[in-house]
Amino acid sequence: MTEPHTIPTPPQLPGMAWRPLQPADQDAITALSAACQAADGGQAVIAVERYLHEQATTIGAFDSVGRLIACAAAWPEQNDQEARANIIGQVHPDQRGRGIGAFLMAWSIAQAQNVLRALSSDQPRVLRLTTEALTPVAEQLYQRFGFTQQFAEDVMRRNLDRPLPDAPFPPGLEIAEWTPALARQFFEAYQAAFRERPGLPGWSAQQWIEWATGDDGFHPHMSLLARDGEQPVGFIVCDDAWIVQVGTHPAWRGRGLGAALVVEALRRFKTAGAEHVTLDVNANNPSAARVYAWLGFDLTGRRARYVRDA
Repeated sequence: MTEPHTIPTPPQLPGMAWRPLQPADQDAITALSAACQAADGGQAVIAVERYLHEQATTIGAFDSVGRLIACAAAWPEQNDQEARANIIGQVHPDQRGRGIGAFLMAWSIAQAQNVLRALSSDQPRVLRLTTEALTPVAEQLYQRFGFTQQFAEDVMRRNLDRPLPDAPFPPGLEIAEWTPALARQFFEAYQAAFRERPGLPGWSAQQWIEWATGDDGFHPHMSLLARDGEQPVGFIVCDDAWIVQVGTHPAWRGRGLGAALVVEALRRFKTAGAEHVTLDVNANNPSAARVYAWLGFDLTGRRARYVRDA
């Protein structure tokens, strides 16, 4: 077996102390993530729990008053195709430009390589870095450390204090809310909408249904299925103030169905008291981004995933 990778020593900056993260640090991680999201856009706050993953190796930097100003984590994951080490990290906007980000990258890569070294697998081994708030400086840093962008999506937000546009459903369609009995038809609509898209996960009906509805915030009342007779032709799935996924059958594109599904979901969110709704759109899907912009969504940041060989 190869020797373990050497873990770099943290920079000794004035008033800064380094230690592993603990469950009691969750509020501090949330505060740091909120500061990064306010500066960079995106959705940094949704990543808080990843820093406390039960298998994660972590590190945090605390200033002289105990405020968390930077942190990183690495943990293993394995599937049928590869053995993977996940990496995530963030630096407070006030502390950037001091070499902390570069140290966290070097630390995370070394820890991730050691995590993979401990796995008994002959599968390809990769490092996967995820960011919920991509900036140009961060992108340059990732590229400098040998990472290639695998996936990116823009985060768009729609405040509900503005009037909703007029987007009626095409005539003749039946619109139904999510029920367990309709779950498989939602999956059929998903497959029809996305089967031609590169990188489709290839989920079974059970896997997709668990992914779409597994969070505690899942909203069946805002999740809608459009049917032409017995054929599912469009769908939208929603979580707390979040449009998880929306898609239409290729034969129904260009007829306003996707816009109608989004506007109806927004109307229901507004009735329920929501102040805003957020969604993601793939960075290589500009036509969808234009539709969302017409519906009143504003670009607020970018999420991305990067990979490199281990």
